[in-house]
Amino acid sequence: MRPLRLAVDARVIAEDVRGIGRYARAVLRRMTTRDDVELTLLADGPFPQRRRRAYAQALESERFLVRSCASGELDLIWHPANGTFFSSHLPAVATIHDAVPFRFPDPDRRRREHAQKPFLRSARSARQIVTVSRFGRGELHELLNIPLEKIAVIPHGVDGSFTPGSPHPLPEELRGREFLLFVGDPIAEPRKNFALLYDAYRRAWPAGNGPVLAVAGPQAPDLPGVIHLGVLGDDLVGNADSVLRACYRGAVALLLASYHETFGMPMLEAMACGTPVVASSSSALPEIAGKAALYAPPHDAYAWAAALQRIVEDSALRKRLTVNGLQRAGAFSWDESVRQHLRVFRAVAG
Repeated sequence: MRPLRLAVDARVIAEDVRGIGRYARAVLRRMTTRDDVELTLLADGPFPQRRRRAYAQALESERFLVRSCASGELDLIWHPANGTFFSSHLPAVATIHDAVPFRFPDPDRRRREHAQKPFLRSARSARQIVTVSRFGRGELHELLNIPLEKIAVIPHGVDGSFTPGSPHPLPEELRGREFLLFVGDPIAEPRKNFALLYDAYRRAWPAGNGPVLAVAGPQAPDLPGVIHLGVLGDDLVGNADSVLRACYRGAVALLLASYHETFGMPMLEAMACGTPVVASSSSALPEIAGKAALYAPPHDAYAWAAALQRIVEDSALRKRLTVNGLQRAGAFSWDESVRQHLRVFRAVAG
């Protein structure tokens, strides 16, 4: 059987450090090691070969071609980042990670249409849609009117670098301190629900005598008790995740108060490091974490305050969540994710 000739929209491969970029790189790195796949990365602009070095560094491989368009000798094209941006007559598969521009539409008409257009194009033109959870599948069906049989659920894996161990090297601001960890952008992404989380944090320790609240992300509000760590690393360079991994390992718990998530990759990474998780009892988070997290409603600051106090004070609970979390994280494999992607790709190409 000849190799599958797969074209991939590469726009998020070499720069995007969010979950979407991590996902695309995790899948493609494993595909470059296979003899049954031939990759062609699609780059914007008239000189696509200028991107080759950046792609090779991001994928830790040279086993791919680079082009600016998807030609007819290829079998299909994959759009891994929500939108369809490359026009092609090839059969297409698109990964739509969430329906955020439709669930929480921008009030400005032009910005709203700009955000929604690539999703709508994917929903209309792709022969198969991939999403990352059953919750996400339901939203795409409801909000984009995509038939359920056209949507394949393929969960993320967790990178093997996230394991239990010593919390080293911790950022200097956290050394010798007890801390709770938040991973994300609390300002640019209101759905992360940081305002409620901080309200609960202050209710839990009104005298300011609790753990500090550490934010790993591009920005954070300047508030008492909050320590902004910045973006701690990414998977674009070898071992760049070491500081983030140390923060997972050293945290009392990871906190996800989001009122909307279709997966929650930091939750899985924390569990793989043996870190207890407190999460919202909403959207996809219970689906992904199962019995391995402590839950609180996303709109109840009092319940969140009680959950924060409990996770800090109850060592038996933390130990139980650590054991359950390690077991749960072990059920998510990037290798299995790649096998499922290839099954979908071959079905569409065939």
